[in-house]
Amino acid sequence: MIVLNQQILYTTFLYLIAFFLPISQKASTICIGVLLLASIFNAVNIKPDLNLNLTFPALLYLIYCISLLYSTESQFIHVEQKASLFLFPAIFTLVKFTKFEFKSALKFFVLGCLTSLIICELFALYNSFDTTSLTFNSKTDDSVSFYNSLVEDKNLFFSYNFSFLHQTVYYAMYLVFAIVIMIHLKVFKNKQFQNLVIFFMILGVFQILNKASFLALSSISLWYCFLFIKNKKKALITLIVLLITAITLFVINPRFQNFNKKTVVIDETSVVEKDFKKIKNTSPRNHNFRVMLWQSSIEIILQNPIIGIGAGGSDKRLYEVFAVKRQWYDKAERHNVHNQYLQILLDIGLVGFFFFVLCFFTFFKSLSGLKDTQLKFISTGFIIILLINFIFESVFERYSGISFFCFFFCGILSFYRKTYFKIPLNFFR
Repeated sequence: MIVLNQQILYTTFLYLIAFFLPISQKASTICIGVLLLASIFNAVNIKPDLNLNLTFPALLYLIYCISLLYSTESQFIHVEQKASLFLFPAIFTLVKFTKFEFKSALKFFVLGCLTSLIICELFALYNSFDTTSLTFNSKTDDSVSFYNSLVEDKNLFFSYNFSFLHQTVYYAMYLVFAIVIMIHLKVFKNKQFQNLVIFFMILGVFQILNKASFLALSSISLWYCFLFIKNKKKALITLIVLLITAITLFVINPRFQNFNKKTVVIDETSVVEKDFKKIKNTSPRNHNFRVMLWQSSIEIILQNPIIGIGAGGSDKRLYEVFAVKRQWYDKAERHNVHNQYLQILLDIGLVGFFFFVLCFFTFFKSLSGLKDTQLKFISTGFIIILLINFIFESVFERYSGISFFCFFFCGILSFYRKTYFKIPLNFFR
């Protein structure tokens, strides 16, 4: 009876973490803490089987911690931000969840996404409606047109104003994954209602106006096209339609228009002052923000390829190089690379990147051993979403990103539970 009650407690907080991830960072953090403490208590009474695959994210976290020893700034916040790399492997090692329980957690995540999306819609609607004059205006600046309000992020129903619970790229990532889950799992009893929810979330992705989410959604759609359509002619026609639709949606995205106006190729001859401390703040050059950050990070990586420059001060060092390229310096500004692959190389070098790749190698290896078709397709969709978003964002640098990655990544890996060795009973005593 005690064991049964304990398992109910574990699964309850597993569901709460999944549900609150898209809604509240604070609530999900509290639930993670409670589940971790409960799982440690559980470890005293059992002999946990250590899943070697789950140790790789923890080893990656260890490397981050060690990098603070040679970093120019030993900022504890970087260790705290990435604690999920250790916490979730510990939780899924100490507590064994069934596939039914984990699939239920996926459903709760969908419910959380739906709840958060409704909150965002109602928030935008409430702030757009003036009760005194009984007028509706979603623009935050009346001097701009409706189209320009989308381009300049001045509309309550789009982009940053709409996605106030999470930064846009992460919220869009959540919604795309929720769509993948609903394609393979029956979350709602009524099929028509479930299809309506899928459409509602696709609309939400469009409202967020994140280019990476469009690319992820299009890639998954193309994958499904080859996966489920057996007739080659129908598959080809569907593929062409999807490509045209995806390109059209990407091009008409107002934020793409804004991206396209900026210079992508940086002319190094425009760099006048190479000492960032001597740069006079006149006006920042109109170069593409991300491309400039990527180029700046590559310069530093080539100087420190093996162990990187340490997680603590990488943002400061990156901005110094970035400021020289942009010829604009502001001490208050701090940026990450906006690319997870480059961020790993910058912070912990090729050593850390090796363990980063090893995490995904074991994940793909584990997928091949999964006999559950639903979970396999959902896991594949999850990894496609991640790998695409890694190109445009340093996912591990925000709680919204790293908690999402670790929760589902470790949860999926826990079902490929090849036992390598047992931890002695008195290990935790």
